[in-house]
Amino acid sequence: MIVDDSIKFCNLLAQMIKEAKLSNIKFYTALGIKKPYFYDILSGKVNPPPPDRQIAMLQLLNPKPEQIPLFFDLAAQERNEVPADIAQALKDEDLCKQLRKGIDYEKLLKNGEYKDE
Repeated sequence: MIVDDSIKFCNLLAQMIKEAKLSNIKFYTALGIKKPYFYDILSGKVNPPPPDRQIAMLQLLNPKPEQIPLFFDLAAQERNEVPADIAQALKDEDLCKQLRKGIDYEKLLKNGEYKDE
């Protein structure tokens, strides 16, 4: 999940708010956040909001299908986290078991990180 550094979460959010034909005031009020925090997000002064707030934002924005993974990827990259949609999917125990079957734990523990070589 390496996203092109030329686009930032704050820029995508501003674009999506405009495309949704929402005013900034309507957006942050409906989201239940304070004006200063919203403008800090929009200016990139603070990290993107946590996953639950990201989902709430998308519910208000009516995004294009291709914007959803980008939104989550940019937020995760700037927060240094797993994207919210992936984290949600990982709540499925069967999926986690399946993914773990493909992990080379010897390599992971030896190198301190897992790189598929």
